[in-house]
Amino acid sequence: SSSSSSNNKSRDSTHQCSSDSGEEAGVSSSGKKGSSYGSRSEISIGGLSGDRGGGVRWLCRLGGEGGELEASKLIICTGGMSFPAVGTDGTGHRILEGLGHELVPPYPALTPLVGAHPANHQLAGLSMYEVEMWAEPSTSHGNPPAALQAPVAKKQGRLKSQRNALLFTHKGYSGPAVLDLSHVAIMALLRNEAPPKLRVNWTGHTPAAWEERLKAGGTAFVSTVLQRFGVRERLTAAIIEELQLQGRKMSQLSRSERTALVSMLTGYELKWSSHEGYKKAEVTGGGVPLSQINCATMESKVLPGVYLAGEVCDVFGRIGGFNFYWAWVSGRQAGLGAVKPRKREKKNA
Repeated sequence: SSSSSSNNKSRDSTHQCSSDSGEEAGVSSSGKKGSSYGSRSEISIGGLSGDRGGGVRWLCRLGGEGGELEASKLIICTGGMSFPAVGTDGTGHRILEGLGHELVPPYPALTPLVGAHPANHQLAGLSMYEVEMWAEPSTSHGNPPAALQAPVAKKQGRLKSQRNALLFTHKGYSGPAVLDLSHVAIMALLRNEAPPKLRVNWTGHTPAAWEERLKAGGTAFVSTVLQRFGVRERLTAAIIEELQLQGRKMSQLSRSERTALVSMLTGYELKWSSHEGYKKAEVTGGGVPLSQINCATMESKVLPGVYLAGEVCDVFGRIGGFNFYWAWVSGRQAGLGAVKPRKREKKNA
């Protein structure tokens, strides 16, 4: 389904919602024709031209036999587009854009990445729990992702994941460490920016620590030393094959081979190419910018009497419950803001 056209931004315009069955429910405050956009839930909102006693009033038309609801205040908390199987299809984003808000284009955030595993092995189901992962600018032409131009990332030259667990999937990579950085990769793809490099230290041990262990390996096989210090057996086999060190003992490695092995253990570049989209995304990024919202009450600065909460706002947090927290906090603020009399209502009371 398409979003509302850019020349149809007035809240006094008509908007129609098309259901999956092709039925339409329209909203009008002035009788003008507007654009069409899909909505599985068949909900639409429009402004009424008659305020009936002061203040803006809004009309909600619900598809099917849901009828119409008229109110001076609305709270829109329809979610984003993550987990579409439960009905989240971006209805709130389309309604708000159709009524005049300018959105940061939505995108799937905290979603698994698609890409080949080391040596093209199939490592699905393998988990690593002590990894360190980060994103860094690539050397290819083009602007680096916006997330890597933030002060902290620019100072350190990288953006580090706050989590340490990684899961190999049938299609690529997931787990908290990957999800925490996936938005950097996804936003670069959507904005045609230079794709970032995603690197991982498989065990969290420093290059110096690995160098010391490898030098002291003696006649032990490379595979034995790697597994001894925390690299899982299947991953060990893949790393050794990628470096062509099968059947080799530590004492047989040249300095350059040992350096390459340390680099692969402590800064392996994940070969990602795409992502698994909204179907697997934990949350939706993008939406109404906070600059268009009174954050004390969550009331829209564009649409008087309309309050926003949750994923319709351009807010998302790292994995670990922060997005639930935002939903609850913004929902509470919107609820308190909506029941509080506005200045004009106080004068009319």
